[in-house]
Amino acid sequence: MELGPIPNHLKRAMREHFLSELKGRHSLETYELDLFWWFRRETEETWLQMDVEEQKYIQEQIAAGAEEINDSGIVTVDYYRKRMRFSHIIFLTSLLESGMKRECNRLTIALHEKILFKASDLKGDPWSARKVFLERYGSFQTPNDLWDPIKKLLAVRNALVHHNGEVSMLTKDQAAALGKIPGIDVKRSEIDIDVSYVDQASESVRKIMKFLHDKTNSVVDRAVKPQIVT
Repeated sequence: MELGPIPNHLKRAMREHFLSELKGRHSLETYELDLFWWFRRETEETWLQMDVEEQKYIQEQIAAGAEEINDSGIVTVDYYRKRMRFSHIIFLTSLLESGMKRECNRLTIALHEKILFKASDLKGDPWSARKVFLERYGSFQTPNDLWDPIKKLLAVRNALVHHNGEVSMLTKDQAAALGKIPGIDVKRSEIDIDVSYVDQASESVRKIMKFLHDKTNSVVDRAVKPQIVT
């Protein structure tokens, strides 16, 4: 016996159920930022312990009347601190990129045939392209107080990824812009990142992703219950 076509009312019910499930999908995995905060705390505590031990060793040498102080351990500790915080910034931007990609996917599914272009079709960096895509099809504008910290985060990230954090590789304008960011120091040979900036950047990612998730959910709501134009 050949089955007939699925009735339209059943198709609508199935799509509404699917969209309701789509609304619950989060762009950031459960506890992802919580786990980052835990990792950030653990690495900072490790660095502090290493620093205390090296400072103690130097004081012991001074007390013993050593003619030459061996402070090579301080160099290692400082290297650990810098690279650890560099990696935190790079991870946060990667987390943001994947989160925005998931939001684009959710929006594409919700709007279905109404999507005329993909975020990957747009020029520019992945974050800005996805922002344009989400704003265009989500019919919203991202407030400057949410996006400006992200632009600064991406500027720091680019300096680390493309120039390995070397200040001499930056233009004067780039160095001046980075130097205005609280928690970022460009007065030495390498960019120095204070832990307060890592925390600020993490919070900026959390805020922007919550905003984008809520805006995408609004689109899903409209897809489930389309507004009747009179």
